[in-house]
Amino acid sequence: MSCQQVWQEISRYIDGDTAPLVRARMDHHVNECPKCKAVLAGARNVVQLAGCSEAFEPPSGFSKRLYSKLENYIADQPAPSPRTIEVGITQDRVPLGSHLIYFCEGSDDFERGVRFLYPGLNKGEHCLLFGHDEAIEQAFQVLRAGGFDPEASIRNLDLTVIHRVANAQQTVSEIAAVLDRAMRAGATAVRYLGILGMGRDPLPAGEDDVVELEQKVDLLVASLPCVTVCMYDVRMLSGRLVMRGGLQTHALAVCAAGVHTNPYFVPQEDSVRARHVH
Repeated sequence: MSCQQVWQEISRYIDGDTAPLVRARMDHHVNECPKCKAVLAGARNVVQLAGCSEAFEPPSGFSKRLYSKLENYIADQPAPSPRTIEVGITQDRVPLGSHLIYFCEGSDDFERGVRFLYPGLNKGEHCLLFGHDEAIEQAFQVLRAGGFDPEASIRNLDLTVIHRVANAQQTVSEIAAVLDRAMRAGATAVRYLGILGMGRDPLPAGEDDVVELEQKVDLLVASLPCVTVCMYDVRMLSGRLVMRGGLQTHALAVCAAGVHTNPYFVPQEDSVRARHVH
């Protein structure tokens, strides 16, 4: 969350009107940013003074001049550089809020994809693993081979597992709850690895529901300290799902040579417009 975003929400924050996820993001930012901590303290002082029976009436035009100065100050600030984290699968770093697609065709590819969790486990970040039961068990085997203890990480609240049993709306609610808890607990970032392969069981709500899930996740994590990698096992998925769920809903792709802009990505407003046309 940028300083400008924090300042825009300070009034609602003080009044207790911010959404839980926004408040958690602000708490995390203010704890690490002395400037915003001072701004918040000053705003609280102003609120207390305004409610004091002995407060004096501000001069005419005071509010307008104050807002003008604040707006000019904000406009003069350089745009903040996005914070990045290691991808783990490659040597690249990506900004928080990124949503990446990674295609898997065998055990070596699968092991490589699980490495996305390595830089974050037990290092101040929170890891979230989502998929069908077989994929989660296989990911645990990879983690153990890499020197990690997934069960211990779960007990220590460094790792959360969500099993693929619900529709998009319920799954997104679970993911949002995990992100909220992780940020409240002080996680510096969240790594979300979603593994999609048919497994023994069918998709809980069909292929269109997977596309909806990808779109909702994209919106959810875009402004949060989270990076999402969706690993698609192309041996078990239809071409339609690989295209619509994989290629069209992820702005970045993890390839053998590194992370690249995905030329097949369709921004959500364009996707909605196309559905209405057809």
